[in-house]
Amino acid sequence: MSITNAGQLLKLLTLSSTALPVGAYCYSQGVESAIQMGLIQDEHSSKGYFEDVLELLLLRFELPVLKRLIEHFDDAEQFTYWADLYKASRESKELLAESQQLAFSLNAWIKDVLQMPVAVKKQHGFVPVYAELCGRLQLNIQDALTAYSFTVLENQVLAAVKTVPLGQMAGQRILWHLHGLLPDAIERAMHIGDDDLSSALPHYAMLSMQHETQYSRLFRS
Repeated sequence: MSITNAGQLLKLLTLSSTALPVGAYCYSQGVESAIQMGLIQDEHSSKGYFEDVLELLLLRFELPVLKRLIEHFDDAEQFTYWADLYKASRESKELLAESQQLAFSLNAWIKDVLQMPVAVKKQHGFVPVYAELCGRLQLNIQDALTAYSFTVLENQVLAAVKTVPLGQMAGQRILWHLHGLLPDAIERAMHIGDDDLSSALPHYAMLSMQHETQYSRLFRS
């Protein structure tokens, strides 16, 4: 970690907080379908599932793309290239709708709370809006990747806690375990080359598509 001052830390905590009114708690990002299919049944299977989320979803694609978007937040051509790639990776109707709804809500917060003009349209999705904001706030990239990972993992684990259901302490044990893996994952994500990026997660996309017609649902994705 490389947080250099309290101001940066407070900004990162604010962006990571469940109090940030973007509505992320409404979405399970495939977790509810994974529970329905028996992939997540208890603490042990939950831990394995979320280890895969960290390794395959975050480390191999979303974090490296987030890094590039922050690096190029003021370069329209490069930013659009990576934003379009991120949008194309939202393989299901639900994943795209979720990303755009979160982006819309974050833009509303930027305008109302920060009194800053919106620079990235919601159509690009949440990660580009988040990245551009991190760039404008001059947040350290490695720290921003850590904060983003914390938010994604916490939201998915809490979805499992509510739906399996798991006890609160089981959820905390899972999160503590994942936090132990994060520093190495962030370091690796910072050094992944363009040719090694991969968003090919067909089973993850299928879980999302199955959720669209799932008989009983607590979450919107």
